[in-house]
Amino acid sequence: MHEPDFVLVQDYRPPPRIELARERMLMCRLYLGLIRSMTDDYGAAFAGHNDSSTFRTIGIYVFLRTVMCSPVSASRIAQALKLPRVVVVRRLQEMVKHGYVERVGNAYRVTDKVNIPDLKNKLQRRMDMIVETARKLSELNSSAALVPVANEDRQESRTSVS
Repeated sequence: MHEPDFVLVQDYRPPPRIELARERMLMCRLYLGLIRSMTDDYGAAFAGHNDSSTFRTIGIYVFLRTVMCSPVSASRIAQALKLPRVVVVRRLQEMVKHGYVERVGNAYRVTDKVNIPDLKNKLQRRMDMIVETARKLSELNSSAALVPVANEDRQESRTSVS
C-alpha cells in the first residue's frame, strides 16, 4: 500500500519516546512541502545536484542578500551558513553555469531567472502551507496545555520553544 506524501497529523500516533512529535511532524511536513514546491517551480536542473540541500540553502541565502540589495561573497556565505568555502564556491559556480546566479566583482546575486511564470500563485501556495502549519501548531500547543502531565518538567518541555 502506498502511503501519502503528506500525512494528516491526527491520522498518526507518533511514538511517545519522541518529544513534541506531532509538532515536529508538522514542521517536517512544512519543510518537505516547501522543498518540493521549489523543485516543482525551478525544475529538475535546479534540484538535480548531488547535494541539493546545500545547493538550495546557498541559493536561498544569495536570493535573500539580493533582495536586501547586498550581493554577498563566497566567504560570507560560507561563514553565515557554516559551510566549507570550497563547497560554497563549487555550488555558486554551478548556479552561475545554470544562469541562476551572477558574479558581480567578488560577490554574487541572483539573476532574473528567479522570476518564474505564475510566481504570485506559487508564492501564495507556500504562504498557505506556512499559515496552515502555524494554525495546526497553535492548536496542538493549546490542546497540550489542557492535557495533564504527571511530571511538571515534561509539561514545561512540551510547551516551551527550543
